Amino acid sequence: MELIVVLFIISIMMTFAVPEFSGKIFRSDTETTLNWIIFNVNKLKTESRHQDKDLFMCISPDTNTISIKETQPDPDVSDKETICEFLLPEDVRLDGIDFNIPGQTTDNDLCVKFYKKGYSDHAIIHLSDNDGNTFSCLIQPFLHKVNIYEGYIQFD
Repeated sequence: MELIVVLFIISIMMTFAVPEFSGKIFRSDTETTLNWIIFNVNKLKTESRHQDKDLFMCISPDTNTISIKETQPDPDVSDKETICEFLLPEDVRLDGIDFNIPGQTTDNDLCVKFYKKGYSDHAIIHLSDNDGNTFSCLIQPFLHKVNIYEGYIQFD
């Protein structure tokens, strides 16, 4: 009789716990990508200060990858300085990057610079998915938190 009561209580608890638990395990590709960006921006701000060198997070919309590099890429030189590279899932696309620096173009400058003093460029990385959702990741120069916005945002 006691075993039946214990099993009954466990089954009631699982009824409420499983939906919450499954939401934590089965994340969408978009959520995984956003979390990767958030994690690595925080890590790069900390690591650039600890290693006392500038680091770069470079996006490549053509190959749908985000790379972390030790030097700013030069189109004439091979990428020997790549620390890691993240290939975005097929249903998530990189749509571009905006900087809050007057006169800066984004044709060749698709890298957010993380300075050895612990701050970064003020930038927005734009993403979209196959469901028509768009997201903007706002990277603040002096804050470790990355703000995620639904839709495209721009600097004023």
